[in-house]
Amino acid sequence: MKCLAKPVRLVRGQGYQPCLVVEATHVTLNIPGPSGRLTLPVIIKGTREGTGCWSWNGSTTAPTLRPSVLTTAHDYRCHSLINDGAAQFLDDCSHELRGQTVPLNTVEDAQ
Repeated sequence: MKCLAKPVRLVRGQGYQPCLVVEATHVTLNIPGPSGRLTLPVIIKGTREGTGCWSWNGSTTAPTLRPSVLTTAHDYRCHSLINDGAAQFLDDCSHELRGQTVPLNTVEDAQ
C-alpha cells in the first residue's frame, strides 16, 4: 500500500526521524498542488486545544487531519481539508485545484 502519511518524531539535534504511529510527534504529507511536502505537528489521542497541533487519525494509507491545512506564499494560497487520504481544496484556494478533491501523493523518503 502507498504511504500517504509518514509518522515521524522530532529528535533534538537530529531532526525528524521515522517512527511508529504511536510515537509520532509529527506527520509528513505530500499534498498535490503548490503546498507539496509538509511536516505538521500532530496528536493522535486527546484534545488538540491549546497544542497548536493537528489531530490525526493515525492512518498512513487514509489519513484524516483536523483542522484544515492552510499554506500561503507570495504567489498562492492553498487551503484544504485532509479526509481519508485525499485533499479537498477549499474555494479560497488561488490555484487550479480549487473546489476539487484529489488523492494525496505518496510520501517518499527524503532525497
